[in-house]
Amino acid sequence: MTQPDIRQGAAHDTAVVMACDARYAPYAFFMAEQIALLHPDRTFDICVFSQDNLDLPAALGATGLRLMKLPPGNPFQSGTHADRHGAAAYLRLLIPGAVAGCYRRILYLDSDIMPMSAGIDQLLDIDLLGAAIGAVRDNVQWRTPRRRVPENRTLGRPSSPYFNSGMLLIDVERYRFERVLERCLTVLADAPEAVLRHDQSLLNLVLDGHWTELSPVWNWQYTWSSRFFADLVEPRFIHFIGPNKPWRDTACTLPPRFRRAYRMFAQRHYPARTDLAAIDPARRGWPPKLARAYLKHLLSIGAMTDYLNRFDTDFSCRPATWKPAVGPRRWAAGTFNLPAETGVRAARPAG
Repeated sequence: MTQPDIRQGAAHDTAVVMACDARYAPYAFFMAEQIALLHPDRTFDICVFSQDNLDLPAALGATGLRLMKLPPGNPFQSGTHADRHGAAAYLRLLIPGAVAGCYRRILYLDSDIMPMSAGIDQLLDIDLLGAAIGAVRDNVQWRTPRRRVPENRTLGRPSSPYFNSGMLLIDVERYRFERVLERCLTVLADAPEAVLRHDQSLLNLVLDGHWTELSPVWNWQYTWSSRFFADLVEPRFIHFIGPNKPWRDTACTLPPRFRRAYRMFAQRHYPARTDLAAIDPARRGWPPKLARAYLKHLLSIGAMTDYLNRFDTDFSCRPATWKPAVGPRRWAAGTFNLPAETGVRAARPAG
C-alpha cells in the first residue's frame, strides 16, 4: 500500500476520503463500495488514507478505490486521549495537507457512516461561502442551537455553533491558508483539558463558529432521539455515532436492514472473517428507551421542524453564525421541507 505521489492515478480534482487504521479498514471499504455503487458515473475519486498497510479485497478493485499511505508519525500522538478512537481519529486533520496540489475539494467521512443515496458530485461543488469547512451541526444543538457545549464551558467561552466532525466538506487551499492544522496543534498544546472529543473539539475551538452549515441529511446522527425522524428526512448519510455499530449490535436494537448490509458485505469480501458482522440480521430487539424515545420525538417536533426548515434543499447551506430571530415563542402549523412533498404537519415556533 504505497503511493509515492498522490497525483499519480488521480482521475478528478475532488475526492471522497476516509482515514482509518487496519482494524476499521473493512468498514471504510464497505462505505467506499456503497458510494461507488450509488455513483456509477462519478466525477470524484474515492480514497482511504492510513498509516497502516491495508489489504484491499481483490473484488473491490473494480470500485477504483485508492489506498493512500500517510507518512509515519502523528503530531497528535502525544497529549491525546487514548480511548476507542485512538490517534487514528486525528488523521483526518492531516489529509488536506497530503492532497494539496491534487484535490481542490475533499469530502471526509467517518468509517461508521452508511451512504443511502447519491448526490456527492453536487455536494462537492456547492458554494462554501468562503469558509474552509462545511459541516453538519452536532446533534446536541439540533433542538437547542444555543446550547453551550462542554468545550466552551471549560474555556469560559460563550455559546457558538458546534459541528460534528464525522463528515467534513473541506476546501483544501482555504484550509491550508487559514492554517487550521497548525492552530489545532496550538489548541492541543495550550488547552488539552478542553479537547474532550478529539479532532471535533479541536476543529470547533479553532473555527469558533466560522464554518458553513450544511443540511443534516449529510450527517444524520442516528440515536434513540433521532431515529424516527430519519424516515421523514430521508438522510443521504446515516452516521452511527456512539459505541453501538451495525456490525456489533449485540442487542439488535438497530433496524435489521443495517446489520444485513454489513453481513452481506462481509460474506462477499471477507468470508473467513466471521467477526466482522457476527450478529444475525434476522434477530430482533427492542430499541433502547423506546417509550422515552417516542415522547422525545413528540415533544421536539417543533424544534426539529424549525431546524430542518433552515435548509430549502439538501444542497442548501448557510453561515453557521446565523441566529434565528429573538422574540416571544408562538406555536403555529409548519411543514417539513425535507422532503418537501411529505406534507407532514407539525407544531413549530413562528416568528
